[in-house]
Amino acid sequence: MKKILRAASFGFILLFAFAQPVFAEFSFNKEGIPFTNLGDLLRNALLIIFFFAAVLAFVFILIGGIQWITAGGDKFAAASARDRITAAVIGLVIVMATFGLTLIVTSALGINIFGGGVINLPTTLGPFDTPIIAP
Repeated sequence: MKKILRAASFGFILLFAFAQPVFAEFSFNKEGIPFTNLGDLLRNALLIIFFFAAVLAFVFILIGGIQWITAGGDKFAAASARDRITAAVIGLVIVMATFGLTLIVTSALGINIFGGGVINLPTTLGPFDTPIIAP
């Protein structure tokens, strides 16, 4: 342990002794990056995650309902289906509570990540391509 601490402290001393500031000009090239705003990226990711979590919970409720219908009097199969439905409903409640909590926190901070219209997904259009918009 003493050897590790001694080596780490020696390394930090060398780092601070020989580190020189870098005076380089930093430029950021925005070409080819679909999201230039971190807020839009976070908003889209959260909306997609909440949507898929809700859809997944609904699918599990449907699977549990089908299992319950096809149990045919088998107590073990009916209990398994009931447990699946219960878990899916609890998951759906957790997703809704998380969505509400996210809404409350963003409102308290003065951020509106769930407003502003449609979800902007990245496109693969080049600079001279025009998107085809259906009437």
